Amino acid sequence: MPKQDKSLFFKWVRANALGWLLGVPIIAVLALLGEAVGIGGSQVLVGAGMGVSVGWLQARALRTVLTKTTPWFWACVVGLAVPFLVTDIAALMEWNFPYYLQVAVTAAGLIVGAWQASLLRSVTPKALWWLPVSVLGWALAAATVGAADGLLRTHSVRGLLGALAYLGLISVGGLLLGLITGAGLTRLLAYKAEK
Repeated sequence: MPKQDKSLFFKWVRANALGWLLGVPIIAVLALLGEAVGIGGSQVLVGAGMGVSVGWLQARALRTVLTKTTPWFWACVVGLAVPFLVTDIAALMEWNFPYYLQVAVTAAGLIVGAWQASLLRSVTPKALWWLPVSVLGWALAAATVGAADGLLRTHSVRGLLGALAYLGLISVGGLLLGLITGAGLTRLLAYKAEK
């Protein structure tokens, strides 16, 4: 991997890992604001909060790749919020439709990936490959949250050790998202360099 690609890869992984972690307090702040305006418990705040933190840091990491990074940020915010908004609407309409975090985040990965692939077309002819990379990255990141929730529900690890295990599993999500999408991104950008 060329030095420039390595630099982008590590910057990207760091941005995703940190963005994932920062997403938790941003979601908490949005939840408090939601309570204040009467939409407490709204799932769209979860998607939007994670989209703000991950999208902002991803966009910063791409400043040397894309001429405009603001659309990338909005792709994350809107793309992650939409599936959660659908679950909120379903609950409001009293449709008997189960909520699965994994499904919502995987769908978000599809929306985000499609939007971001359109943005990557200006820098790589293989931009469409960003779609499966995005879906895989977001799906595996969400799986860590599901694993942490499963650990919490079984009460197999309690107390401080349980809390640390829970937080540790959740934090792996951003790292996985960064590693998977970072590998895909640097490969897609390298393709242009090979031509």
